Amino acid sequence: MDSRPYLLVLSSNNTKPKSLIKLITKMTTMNEESSETVKQTWNIDTKYYTADISVLGIDKDFERSDQFNSQVEGLIVHLDANKDTGLKDLKQWESIENDCDPEVKILVANYCNEDTKITKTKVVDWCLKRNFEFIELYPSASSNDDLESDLQEKVGVERVIEVLHSHTWSNLKLKSQNKKITKVENKHVEKSKTVPSEEDIDFSDFQEDNLDDFTEIFSQLHTMRESLSSLPANQRKQCAEQMVTAFWKAIGGDEEELSDL
Repeated sequence: MDSRPYLLVLSSNNTKPKSLIKLITKMTTMNEESSETVKQTWNIDTKYYTADISVLGIDKDFERSDQFNSQVEGLIVHLDANKDTGLKDLKQWESIENDCDPEVKILVANYCNEDTKITKTKVVDWCLKRNFEFIELYPSASSNDDLESDLQEKVGVERVIEVLHSHTWSNLKLKSQNKKITKVENKHVEKSKTVPSEEDIDFSDFQEDNLDDFTEIFSQLHTMRESLSSLPANQRKQCAEQMVTAFWKAIGGDEEELSDL
């Protein structure tokens, strides 16, 4: 049996998993095991590590072993937001989610807003209750501009890739320049299941007692962004200030030091 960690790509609409896998991996050819199953090895190569994972795309559940379930570390589910039963259709994947209990859970839709049959408010609420991150693959220009101006985050397919690169895959191999990470830092990286993907974060600068707080806040950043995106600008600013204060305190800063800024 394949010993590599798995990323499962599930589709509840007319878009086949193969299409989404191509977008994420940038591969042009896929290994189709059957009309319902696509399996591909993906070599992840980031600034910090490399990892070979198995990407499996399916459009219906199948008989799974306990060993297979334990190897699933990522789950991407494709939602049809323009279908009245879009969220109900996701129930067919509940057993996979519960049995595999992956660290990374992403719900994607081609697009979603307050005018689609499944509104963005309902989708975000569904994700918050289940610890999924919601990502529009093709966000509208207006929402794209708002998100980038607020928090300078990636959107669309690039955000999906960023999330997957930020996961600590069980078989990853650190690149030589990053092997200076200490045992204490490794313990926290394993606990948080995330590693830096874009910014060069030096964990040795943080106090050990505050690292858990920081990684927890950081891991929730994108979810908070989705919740704040529908608020008026003045409320978004207030919430952003609160988030900055939380980050500052998590890395050992004194709240009074922010009062003069």
